[in-house]
Amino acid sequence: MNEDQLLARLRAADPALVGGTPPPDVDRLLEAAMTTTQVPAQKSGTRRPRRPLLLAAAAAVALTTAGALAWQGTRSPAASPSAAPLVLRVQAPDGAARCAAPSVDMLRTNTTAFEGAVTSVTGQQVTFRVEHWYRGGGDGRTVTVEHAENLEAVSFSTGDSYLVVAQHGRIDACGGTVWAEPQMRDLYRQAFRDQ
Repeated sequence: MNEDQLLARLRAADPALVGGTPPPDVDRLLEAAMTTTQVPAQKSGTRRPRRPLLLAAAAAVALTTAGALAWQGTRSPAASPSAAPLVLRVQAPDGAARCAAPSVDMLRTNTTAFEGAVTSVTGQQVTFRVEHWYRGGGDGRTVTVEHAENLEAVSFSTGDSYLVVAQHGRIDACGGTVWAEPQMRDLYRQAFRDQ
């Protein structure tokens, strides 16, 4: 079979050309499609697009989420503890006072006690990542100590761990904030073992 025979066979099988139907006027059809500005009306019974339904569902989810967040904000602070960083300030030392060695009784008087690793030292400010809370603090993981230069006999180094105590947000210049060594950890455990 050659090309002419194949083409004749295809024309004979074309349903549009059967029965002497003239071939379509492609130029006229193309011109009509390009100049038409009206959109054909949808037939009744055809499916509508789902876009409005999806938009309504998305709006309902957004409103539900916003309502849940607003309700969460009205709950009492005791029900959801804050994890905001704790800020402690070192009190300036009294010029006439001499520092005594920390004791269990002296440590117990503090409202805040923790062991933390220094993550940054910036000027007079030291930031700790809390490794263990002995007292106070709750869920907080970061503590910032301001005016750290007032601490007597303690110089902070990034990466080292320290034991820190404070009374109502104030650190005494010579009140038990020390480098975390095993003997001092034992002293802290004894002071805060019932906490």
